[in-house]
Amino acid sequence: MNHETSLTFNHLDYLDGWRGLAIVFLLIGHFFPVPGINLGTVGVNLFFVLSGYLMGQLLFIKETALPVFYRRRISRIVPAHVFFILAMTLFYVFTGKPVDGYETLAALFFVNNYFQGELGKSVMPLGHIWSLSVEEHSYLLLSLVALAARQGGLNARRTVAVLALCFSAMGFWYWRHYAGPELVFGKWIRSEVSAYGIFVSTFLLLFFAKRKIPRLPVLVYPMLLCTGIMMHWWSIPAPFRTTLGVGLLALAVNLLPNAPPYIQQVLAFKPLRFMGLWSFSIYLWQQPFYLAAYKGIIPGYVAISLAMVCGTLSFYLLERPLRTYLNRVWLKTGQPRLKPV
Repeated sequence: MNHETSLTFNHLDYLDGWRGLAIVFLLIGHFFPVPGINLGTVGVNLFFVLSGYLMGQLLFIKETALPVFYRRRISRIVPAHVFFILAMTLFYVFTGKPVDGYETLAALFFVNNYFQGELGKSVMPLGHIWSLSVEEHSYLLLSLVALAARQGGLNARRTVAVLALCFSAMGFWYWRHYAGPELVFGKWIRSEVSAYGIFVSTFLLLFFAKRKIPRLPVLVYPMLLCTGIMMHWWSIPAPFRTTLGVGLLALAVNLLPNAPPYIQQVLAFKPLRFMGLWSFSIYLWQQPFYLAAYKGIIPGYVAISLAMVCGTLSFYLLERPLRTYLNRVWLKTGQPRLKPV
């Protein structure tokens, strides 16, 4: 759910649009669910495959120094993340609602994809942090692969491919051994299995780095995207939704750099780009309003409006200013810039 930009990067509007598409799907899935398909899951997987593509660019193509990589991740994620958790905790304290310290700490330290409350009965509106936890753990693992590739001659492409296959295989194993709410709400799917989207996207990036990305007929791109989305249909077994559906989404985002201009222009549609820019803060703040709408406390259209307002305010008042400030401070320390290959 993150997009690295710097003076050494070409900012690609169509990738902001992809992120905007992801948050739109997630909001529809949460506030106006469509029978038969969980569009919220589609949105999260769109975020994951984009993250794998972008982090692969940084770690394996640009060979970003790891201190720079980690500091940029921290400045991008941690301030808004910590503020959201603090705000939710204070709100619960002052309104007399129960505060679950276990859930709060698990979300704060990005481990609630493994350490969750009782199935389906979370006290705090922090359950959605599981996806950020998956991303942070994936970034750590990808950075270790990158370090080994740079210093020890490890074949990064093969290693990432093996990891992606392992995560896919785990999905099939969990599917065979767990069922129902234990599979859907438990820690199994929301752990290394979900990281498959990140790793398969990174693998495709490295695969195409050695080859010319093909330019396909214009209709192929929306067909890949739509097929990947439809593979999330409820009757398709969970591991097939992941392996095939998410795999198609990863292929689609990796083909975009050489897509016909019309496809890039559609994704660069200004409202989509703005949604993409605001997406991280909106993702953080939509959860309490989604839960309020789900419980019938407020109507869905009111809840989504409040989520949008809080998310955009968080972006302009907190996320962007603090990210800019931290990056400026760390640049003054003499940290190396992004290193091109």
